[in-house]
Amino acid sequence: MQALTDIVLNLKPDDLSTIQFFTLIGLSGMTSMLNVIIGVGGGATLIAFMITMMPAAAVIPVHAIVQLGSNAGRAILMRRHIQKQYLGWFFVGSVVGAAIGGNLALNLPTKYLELILAVFILISSWVPIKLSLQGKKGLLGIGAFTAFLTMFVGATGPFLIATVKNILPDRRELGATMSCFMSIQHIIKAVIFGILGFAYQQWIGVIGLMILVGFSGTFVGKKVLDKVSNQHFHVVLKFALTFIALNLIWSFFTA
Repeated sequence: MQALTDIVLNLKPDDLSTIQFFTLIGLSGMTSMLNVIIGVGGGATLIAFMITMMPAAAVIPVHAIVQLGSNAGRAILMRRHIQKQYLGWFFVGSVVGAAIGGNLALNLPTKYLELILAVFILISSWVPIKLSLQGKKGLLGIGAFTAFLTMFVGATGPFLIATVKNILPDRRELGATMSCFMSIQHIIKAVIFGILGFAYQQWIGVIGLMILVGFSGTFVGKKVLDKVSNQHFHVVLKFALTFIALNLIWSFFTA
């Protein structure tokens, strides 16, 4: 047992204490399970803790890789429910948003982006956007907007699911397709940070462990999701999104 602990600790980055190291690994499992059961909130919860434990420059790049692993695992487990007809449009929009978003947002403080995100989450949760009226091409704009925000805010899943739930009412289809949407954006984000020179290699150990434990949480969460009705799922989702949005607004005015 001690030998295994020593091997694991050898993967710890110098910038993390032992307690922080194991806390982040455990949180990855719990937040991955939350993501599957409710459909949202895991990424935002995880990044909130990461901000308090990691160097600021490492938070979003590491979060992108960990969430890529979490969402890819969810996509694999729920692959039968993925609505593939929406993926192409969302991918194109995400590439455009990530490519041009940085130049427009460099001078806008992150707290204002989070406030914008919170307002859109509330609107999308309680005044549903009828994206289906615009067809699949409506996802071009959604992909571009969320890809723009995710480069700075880190976790845009709450806004995305608040919008997409209007065209995917089935909880399994929503969860599976959302996992693909988020995987697309995290891949793009990770590549961009790599091009910009972020040193992923010193974080590769904790990233790998967080992905592994996160997949376990995803597996457990899927078992729970299979037993929840669509009606109960959407009620819980609406109030979870509202809580996240109100928390963002509270942080904006109290920071």
